[in-house]
Amino acid sequence: MTPSSETLGAYSGLIPTKTGENDFMMALGYFPSKAIQTAANENANKLFAIADFEFTPPVANIVSVMYSEDQIGYLAGLLAGEVAKTRGGYVAVIGGVDQPSVRRQVNGFGSGVKVSCSTCKAYGLYSGTFDQDAAVSTTVGTLLVNHKVSVVFNAASIFGTMTLKNLTTQDGVYAIGSGSDEWVTNWAYGSVPGSEHVLTSVETDYEILVKSVFQSVLRANLTGGSTVFYGVNSDPTLSAIKLAPAHEAGRVFTKDLQTKMQGYIDDMTKGKLTTGVDHKSGDSRTSGSSSTSVELLSLTDSNANKDKNKDQGSQGNQESSRKNGSANSALSQGWPLYIWLWSVLLTIQIVAVVHL
Repeated sequence: MTPSSETLGAYSGLIPTKTGENDFMMALGYFPSKAIQTAANENANKLFAIADFEFTPPVANIVSVMYSEDQIGYLAGLLAGEVAKTRGGYVAVIGGVDQPSVRRQVNGFGSGVKVSCSTCKAYGLYSGTFDQDAAVSTTVGTLLVNHKVSVVFNAASIFGTMTLKNLTTQDGVYAIGSGSDEWVTNWAYGSVPGSEHVLTSVETDYEILVKSVFQSVLRANLTGGSTVFYGVNSDPTLSAIKLAPAHEAGRVFTKDLQTKMQGYIDDMTKGKLTTGVDHKSGDSRTSGSSSTSVELLSLTDSNANKDKNKDQGSQGNQESSRKNGSANSALSQGWPLYIWLWSVLLTIQIVAVVHL
């Protein structure tokens, strides 16, 4: 069934009506969350799951299925640091609302930069929104240009994409997208200006995530009231988080650099590289007395838009490139995903709507 719109209310009449017909139901994203919780409260003997959303505190018969958001930011930070080594040494991440899920990406990003480029400077900011806001976007863009960033990661969904489109076209900043392959979705297969500056995107693979949940349900080893995490894996067929192709940016995100990034992924899979981010708070645990791994920039600071040449002069002469990354990227266009699984012993209907 298709919801009438991407709103909390649209799902309130969709999910509960189907609960009686099925033994298990799963939904994707924030908008179905209240309807899933209502259905779970009214059907304590049934199991539910929700992907890309976490119930805190947990609900006894709902499994929260999450991407390791700190790894999303970490992977972007590793790449940003590598690219910025010869381009000024300044990178940034655009966060949306200052909340744990976004802080995990922001602080993961800063941690990754420190590993790949110890001399680079990682900035971060919170726009306070995930939606389009031209005035705030202009402020953010000016702020990042004044800090001479050359690579930017988008952890602010639609807002981040909007800002990155301006930065890639007007300032030559390199972008790292997130969620889907943003070169395909938000830069329309390279037909939108600035597409040549999209290095890659940190993709989240719903197919791998959902397939794994199905298997766990059929094996009866999925426990309600828990949170299950899916992250990077050396085997691309098992990795829920992965890098998209370089497309037009192959001269920057070169084959050699792609091989190096695979090495980082291998080390993450083996546990040799960890993000150092606390899941509950999203804070950095490896930044000494600070709770953040990036230097946070304030949009309200009266000095926010002043040029930082004095501070940056000591870093040498690397420069220029910026990026986008959206946890709600291409599928935020409203692409629906419906997945049905039937079994002799178990009838499963999964209503899943993916929006990036």
